[in-house]
Amino acid sequence: MQLSLASVSGALLFRTLMSLALVLILIVVFFSYVDDTQREFERSALQQSKRIVDSALAVAFASYAVDGRLDQLEELNGGNPFVLLKSYQMLPAAYRGEIGQDLDADLAAGWYYLKHRRVVAYRSHHLDIDRYFSLRLNYDDRDRDGRFDPAVDEFQNLQFQPLLDLPQ
Repeated sequence: MQLSLASVSGALLFRTLMSLALVLILIVVFFSYVDDTQREFERSALQQSKRIVDSALAVAFASYAVDGRLDQLEELNGGNPFVLLKSYQMLPAAYRGEIGQDLDADLAAGWYYLKHRRVVAYRSHHLDIDRYFSLRLNYDDRDRDGRFDPAVDEFQNLQFQPLLDLPQ
């Protein structure tokens, strides 16, 4: 007489537990891929927003140059680049506005302009750390007065640059 696997005591319970374990492993693997995908999507959206700000800065510089307002470029230094994006109707959906405090856990994920620090902050939803950026006017200060004078100083660029630390 030959015994089959089904006739062994506890075989049905063993097969059921093994199937359940396999399904649970597959669920864990699926959700880890979903988490990785969400992180990558957020990272891509962050980089796309940065490229849009950089493009808006190039357009702003050209606009200032054409209008003969290069002496007003200093006003953009440390300013809110999303004001420019709003005027060009390119404001990202994740822009939450200007706030007078540092980021805290109660704030929703998205872009904020910290008025008291003159810094742009990105509050992350899926990434591990928040990111900080600053709008910088780069020029060769030939007269060494600390201010941009288009008649004397050489303009280099307007840059939306990432910051390593939040300035004090």
